Amino acid sequence: MYIPAQIFIGPLPLFNVLMVLGIALASLLLSRHHAPERVQDIFWAIIVGAILGDKVIYIVTDLHYYLEDPAHLIFTPESSLGLWGLGIGAVIGAVIVITRHLSEWNRHDLDALALALAPALTLWSLGFNWIGLPSQMPLFSIHKQHLDRFATFFFFFLLMSMITVTVTLFARRFSHARGQVAGLFTLLTAIALVAAQLTAPRPEFTLSALDWLSIILGLGGYRLMTPMAES
Repeated sequence: MYIPAQIFIGPLPLFNVLMVLGIALASLLLSRHHAPERVQDIFWAIIVGAILGDKVIYIVTDLHYYLEDPAHLIFTPESSLGLWGLGIGAVIGAVIVITRHLSEWNRHDLDALALALAPALTLWSLGFNWIGLPSQMPLFSIHKQHLDRFATFFFFFLLMSMITVTVTLFARRFSHARGQVAGLFTLLTAIALVAAQLTAPRPEFTLSALDWLSIILGLGGYRLMTPMAES
């Protein structure tokens, strides 16, 4: 069930530190983009929902472990990411905020969110290398002590860096319909996830949680990239 997070900054896992820095960066960029309050609300709802969902999935599946060591409820240092719980929590948080502001919501809001999340996710993804699977690409494998397993998603970090630059240039230099910046971001992120996962060996082909996430992001990105009349 657990994948060790072996890189620590003091008592804190590197992945958690980068996640906090990514949240801070996204918050700063939302302010600089003058994003409306509802966009900042949905951002925080996604983050809080994801964190709670991540913890709930571990508690539900291994209650005895956390009763014995409740400190791990904060940082969960011996696990990577409860992706299903994170996704469910994030969706619930987003739905609550969108429902509350349903009459005000528009596709431009998603663009502001994408411009904030692109660099934040890039920063956050730097920690993915340390919780990944063995890479089939020698260039991205780290062979030192126990770190030879933790480079699968370094490729994802590089791709997300390029995506951040691409989305920013697209937003600033090219004409686009509302929602298309967000569409480009989600579509390219889906492709990056698939590309990163292809570097990891699979004994047999099965759809993982990340595969389903890639499918959902790809469909959502394609839909947002498709021009449509504002309602």
